[in-house]
Amino acid sequence: MSIFSDISNITSKKRKLEVPKPKTNLFVRGIVLFAFGLLGASVYTIEDIDKTPALVFLCIGAALIIAAIISLICYGKQVTAFKKYTPTWEKHRSIFDDFAIELNHWYDSDMRPRSCDGDTSYILRLQKDRMARKGIRMIQHTSPVKRETMGTTRVPRKTSWYTVDLMYEGVDRHLQFQNSTGIIYERVTEDTMYETVVHTPNEQELTRMSMTCPNCGAVSPVAALTEGCPYCRTVFRISDLFPRVTNIFFIRENASTKNQKKMGKTTGITMLVFFLACFIPSFLDRETPIPQALFMSFFVALIMGGIFGYIISIIIFMTKQFNRDGRKRIPFWSYVTTKGKVKSAFAPYDPYFSFEKFEGQIISLIRMAIMSDHPENLASYCGGTLNPYFRDIIEMTYMQAMTVQDIHMEGSHLCMTLRTWWINYSEKNGRVNRCGDCIDVTLRRNVAYMEPPGFSITSVYCRNCGASFDSVRQRNCPYCGTVYHMENEGFIIERLELV
Repeated sequence: MSIFSDISNITSKKRKLEVPKPKTNLFVRGIVLFAFGLLGASVYTIEDIDKTPALVFLCIGAALIIAAIISLICYGKQVTAFKKYTPTWEKHRSIFDDFAIELNHWYDSDMRPRSCDGDTSYILRLQKDRMARKGIRMIQHTSPVKRETMGTTRVPRKTSWYTVDLMYEGVDRHLQFQNSTGIIYERVTEDTMYETVVHTPNEQELTRMSMTCPNCGAVSPVAALTEGCPYCRTVFRISDLFPRVTNIFFIRENASTKNQKKMGKTTGITMLVFFLACFIPSFLDRETPIPQALFMSFFVALIMGGIFGYIISIIIFMTKQFNRDGRKRIPFWSYVTTKGKVKSAFAPYDPYFSFEKFEGQIISLIRMAIMSDHPENLASYCGGTLNPYFRDIIEMTYMQAMTVQDIHMEGSHLCMTLRTWWINYSEKNGRVNRCGDCIDVTLRRNVAYMEPPGFSITSVYCRNCGASFDSVRQRNCPYCGTVYHMENEGFIIERLELV
């Protein structure tokens, strides 16, 4: 499921932290100096040694302990400064940062994002409308992850019509739900934020490339929009229309800083337990010199405690990963072979197929169907009544886990059933619950038709009369009455089931 399908095309724009990460070597130096200082000072307790060298050892030990304390204080100051520091997005650094800023403003002040297409705006609106009906407000604030990373990574894919970039970066995501009584749920997670960005259109294809008008939402050829929208007469430049974010989703980061800290704490506690278990009996035994007891205790804690602590932390981590939040319903082998199976299924029909784009589309379709109070009105949904639980979901985080349950052809229609893994937040009776869910989705697409460039779920054009209309709210063209078949343009959902 890795996005590194073509490593040669991947570029990254590193982000510099204004407040540097605490230097671990300061902490290690402080601990080592303190251990040697304590060991040196303990020589003074040996009765059989001459007091002059014993006093020298005591002074050296005291000096080492003072140096250790200074080192640990410096480390503590760095930790405090780093905890207070929050990285920020940089305006105009890239469209990735610009849209991240707009998304934060959307949740805290209802300012509509300007860098995304109509479909993305529609999904955001569906979510906000559902929460409004429940009397809930969601505050989501993202910021660049607070550690050294590759920064914003870009995976470009050039087609005949334009270039599609899959951009992603690790983020710290602060999620908060409020109602009339105040904050009812709050959580901070480390996720990866993905944005699909369309840019650099092929000027030779502008007459064949459709796009929703940013002003009125009608579908028109890009060439027509540069001369004046046929519906609202607004004239646009290419720079007004591109680049455009066409999809946004979050994926939970499993190997997060939080997990690394937990593993470090587990190892540290285990080392301390081994140290105390070894030192206390030796200290109580009057025949064992204190320096010898300390030396043996440090050695046992470092070797045995370190090894056992690391093993225990790995076992705890792996157990949580494979049993938490419904993960056990995603077989490992099925998970790692999904990308190959899906690409093989589309290879004969779509030379431009991208699994990353496909995955993003499926995430959006599922979110749109679940967040809609009337999914039966969606042209992209042709299934039955949804599970009542879906009506209570107010936020969904995809866990980057998908398996193929079935793939087969029915004439020119490619049908597939996928199992997807989510962390969902639902509200009922004033309580917000977080739950790991597996959702099976059955999809259909007519592969006899290529997906048109600039295809939009929320605004389509009728193949019979050429009129533009919103397929989210109606299945039939309001001008000529022709039934709109979205499976000829993209994917439709035939079944959506909670496992």
